[in-house]
Amino acid sequence: MTRLGVVLVLAATVGACGGPAAKTQPTSTPASGPTTTSTVATSTTPPPGDGLDVIVPPDTDGKYPDDLVVSCSNGRFPIGALDEIRPLEEADPGGVVAVIEAFLSNDEGRQWPQEGWQILHQSDGEVQLVAKRDDGQLAFMSVVDDGSGWSWAGASLPGDPCELEFIVPDHLNSVDWRLDPAGPQLTPDSRQIPVILNERECVGGQDIGARLLGPEIVMTETQVFVAIAAERPGGDAFDCQGNPDTPFVVELPEPIGARELVEGMEIGIDLADYVD
Repeated sequence: MTRLGVVLVLAATVGACGGPAAKTQPTSTPASGPTTTSTVATSTTPPPGDGLDVIVPPDTDGKYPDDLVVSCSNGRFPIGALDEIRPLEEADPGGVVAVIEAFLSNDEGRQWPQEGWQILHQSDGEVQLVAKRDDGQLAFMSVVDDGSGWSWAGASLPGDPCELEFIVPDHLNSVDWRLDPAGPQLTPDSRQIPVILNERECVGGQDIGARLLGPEIVMTETQVFVAIAAERPGGDAFDCQGNPDTPFVVELPEPIGARELVEGMEIGIDLADYVD
């Protein structure tokens, strides 16, 4: 087991930008009475090369830095873009509307929402658009400018709620975790958390093994955030036959108490709540 990359942060709460609370993992931990909020934050830095540093706790007002880049579906954008989503018709950046209308009018485009497209984020050479379908799912589209004008670049339909996530560095794979149903019931004194890991990206069914990085742990007075990643295996291409589950034990720097366990990669904000 690798050493823990531990960051202990007091008095940070989740609920940024008015979004819903972060998704939690049930712990069966009984309440232990009211807690007080400290205004003093303390932290320890993970050892160089052994720590995972992706979790960005919100400030004391529950806000994240506007320039924090997050992911949703296949797109990446700064979280501050949530406050700037606007109808496509109100802000045509140099011909994007014409490109979208041309796509929507062809055979493939007719399968996508015909109205309600909004600009999610615009950067140099790319515009990311989002629309909410009648069933509540989000559809995404992008257009790019390679210097010769805007052109349609693709569309996607995730099929799941688009909850914002922190981004692991490009050389790493994301690792999902869940509580091990065969593990012991957690108590306020628990410091060892048995979990099951599963690597998200395709790696040809390889075990994580020594490629595991982390976990990164962020503890507040009410929650414990746990994020895990993995070094990418050598090679250029892997099939998606399914990755094996890997038992693992997360060791906390102090007893869990009455805190909730939270998937550390998830920010707790669903993009759908910001799209009309």
